[in-house]
Order: sequence, then structure tokens, then C-alpha cells
Amino acid sequence: MEVKYLTEPERKTPVVETDVFVAGAGTAGCVAAIAAARAGAGVVLVERTPVPGGTLTNGGIGISSFYSATKEPEKAKRIVGGIAYELMERLQEAGGATEFIPMPGDQNFSPYRIVADHEIYKAVISKMLMEAGVRVFLSTMFCDVCMEDGADEDSAVRNHRIKAVFIENKDGRSAVVAKQYIDASGDGDIARMAGLEQTELWQRYHEVCGGPNGLVFGMAGIDFERAVVENPTGFFKLGGTTDQGDGIVSRRFAFTHVKDKEKYAAFADLDINFFTSMQSIHEGELTYINNSKGADCNVCDAESLSRAEMESRVMAMEFADAMKKCVPGCENSYISWASTQMGVRASRITMCDKMIAQEEISAAKRFEDEVGLYGFHDLSPKRKECEICEPGFYGMPYRMLLPGGCDNLYMAGRCVTGDIEAHMSTRNTVGCMIMGQGAGVAAALCARADCGSRELPYGRLREELLAQNVILEV
Repeated sequence: MEVKYLTEPERKTPVVETDVFVAGAGTAGCVAAIAAARAGAGVVLVERTPVPGGTLTNGGIGISSFYSATKEPEKAKRIVGGIAYELMERLQEAGGATEFIPMPGDQNFSPYRIVADHEIYKAVISKMLMEAGVRVFLSTMFCDVCMEDGADEDSAVRNHRIKAVFIENKDGRSAVVAKQYIDASGDGDIARMAGLEQTELWQRYHEVCGGPNGLVFGMAGIDFERAVVENPTGFFKLGGTTDQGDGIVSRRFAFTHVKDKEKYAAFADLDINFFTSMQSIHEGELTYINNSKGADCNVCDAESLSRAEMESRVMAMEFADAMKKCVPGCENSYISWASTQMGVRASRITMCDKMIAQEEISAAKRFEDEVGLYGFHDLSPKRKECEICEPGFYGMPYRMLLPGGCDNLYMAGRCVTGDIEAHMSTRNTVGCMIMGQGAGVAAALCARADCGSRELPYGRLREELLAQNVILEV
């Protein structure tokens, strides 16, 4: 189809000035903004949805990555601190999270798991952003970038610094002029509009996982005793129950193949294996149902993404209806909530100075410029080659945050790591938080020193990360 264009009239755009601009208030972006503000920078954070927090407020409430990877929980060491761990402590204080629950060795994503309430998380992360003094603009789209040389998008010649970015919201269009920029958009939107090198990873996701996206939702009105006892075919496989007090109960369910086709006839037309994980933190409630293989689409295409969002909600409705019709204990159940937006695991990846590889993760590689330690892998223990050897964690280098071709931009979150297997580690929530804190601190220091990202002495970065309780040695 021929694309037609309309030339807009020239106009003056109001300017917002700040030290650090962050695109995307997800798991990486919120932590980046808080870290930068605590390091003394003025920060503007924009988010296209009306809720800050990203995956964790969007339903991904099971977190398994604060400890070193080992099948023996008593030998595990906590390797993640900083803002990520502070978040968990504050969630627990607010009555919105379990303690760290020991995991069986055969479910060894990580030896401990914490399960949180997504609604309480929304309030906790909002409070932390306000306490830090971050200027937050919700329901705001990042929509363009201006390079210092003023080159248009088609120009082959690029200056290596961003001059300003453009945002749009209820106030109209504004330009944000910052000293440093952080792309925590998930899709690498700033990097794309700045003309930096990228590749698409979502098309390869079926090689390692059910799919590149999914919709999380919850159901209430369930009689768990009947659901477990009266389903001898293993529809619900109880993975563990831990009473944390204060009315919080953590249950883990593994969704298994349906063997009794007659009993579960309502699922005949559904690919029920799409729904691979269920968790409960309140009585009578499946708080977290993970449709891990949702409607397939290119999430960087607006129309394709929009259709997948709608298809995913239809899938959730059909699944809930089937549960109500044929699973004992679910006769009075109903959908109690659904994610604000479809969850995305992979889209565009931006080429950075260091692209960490699966071989380095498996070998527990350490680097001379680390911003944090990490020991979680989504493919372990299913794929032995993805297990992390002793001591059960690897380092995340500062260089993995630095996109080629720009010296005042940082990448943080799932928009880095081009190795599909390695991406199954780094893309997860706590890994994104580690990158976010590293990027936020570095951006604040560079803004203060008026230097480029590659000119920042690592010793100074390390000093501030340690001051923010990041764990760099165990």
C-alpha cells in the first residue's frame, strides 16, 4: 500500500530541562529513575500507561532471582541488593508480599522465590518515585528524538549525542532537553529513532519459549480444596503451600496436560498448554495465571500489537469459561482482574559495546566493570547447558548498557542481549532492575561531570553503586 505523507506546519515546542530523561516506567525504568535521583540528578520519567512499575504491576508477581543458583537453598547466597531488594522489603512491610520461599530442587529457577500483590506494588513503587523527587509523566508517549546535528531520520550522517526528545500527553507536545538519556522502553524506541543499530529478536523466541508475549490475569471464587482433591488427573498440580500470615497464602500450581478428555471437554478447542503457570497469594484466588504463549505478533507493529491485545483477552475469557464449566471447585469462579497491557518478552535489541553471550552466563563470567550480579536463568533446569556453574551467578558489565553510536544514551531492560538463550536470563525482572540501577547511577554521574558515558571512571561508578547498597562481591 502506498504511504501518503502530510507536512505539518512549523511550530514552537515548549521545553522541559532536566539532567536525566528516562523513557519507560517499567522494572528497569523506575529503578533507573530512582537511582539517578538518589545520586543527585534531576530526573524526568515518562510512561505511556497510567501505571508505573511495568511487568510487576502488570501481573508478573513471582520473582525468583535474588539468590545464587543452587539446588540446595541452604547454600544459596543473596547476590542482589540495591533498590531491587529494597522494593521487596517495602512490599513485605506493606503486607503485599510473601517472605522468600524455598523452592524444590527440581524447580530450580532459583532456590528462593517471593510472590507479591501487584496492586500493592503499584502503590509502593509510586511512593518510592515520589519520595525520590522524580518528575513522572504517566499516559505520556515518547515520540521522537532530535540529534545535536539536527539530521533528519533518513540522514546517513549522525552526531553521537542526543539533543532532545519529544513527548506528547494531555499538555500537548513537549521537548525534553537532558544531559543524559535512558532507554528503558522495552522496545529500544529512543535508540531506533536515534538511528542506532538494532536487530529483532521476537521472531526467534519460539526456539526457546512458548512465545514472545502473553497476557496475565487472575480468577477468584475458587474452592482450592475441591480443585486439588477432585482433579485426580492432575489438572492442578500443587507445587507448594506456604502460609505467610496476615492472610497471605502462597500456592504454586503447574498446569499439566489434560488426560481425561471427556471430563474436560470444554477445553477441547483450546490449546490449554498456553497457560503454564498459576499462583495464588490470597484465599479463593488464582492471582496470577500466566498465558505464556499468547497471540503471536510483531509487537513493534501498532496494528499487529493491537489485534494481539484483543485476541489475548478473548483467550483469557474462553479459558476462564472452560475452568468454570469443567473444573471442580471453579463453578463459581470469575475473572477478577487482567493486565493493563499484554506482556512482551522480546522485540528489538540494540547493539551495545558488550553483548553478553550464553556461554559467558553458563561459565559464571565476571567482568572488570560490573554494575551487579545475577544468577537466574529461565531455561534452567530444563536445559542443562543453560545452568550457571559455581558459584551460581555472573556479572552484568557496564558496557552492556552502552549502545554503539551514541555517548549520552543508556539501554536498560529487555532491549539488550541479542543471544536468544542469554536473553532468557537478562530479560527477567530483577535483571532489568540491576541494569536500571546501573544506568541511573551512571547517567547521574555523567550529568554532574558533564562527560560522555564512555568517559565515566568505573571506580566512581562502583563507589556510588556500593553507596546505594548494590552487591558487587559475595
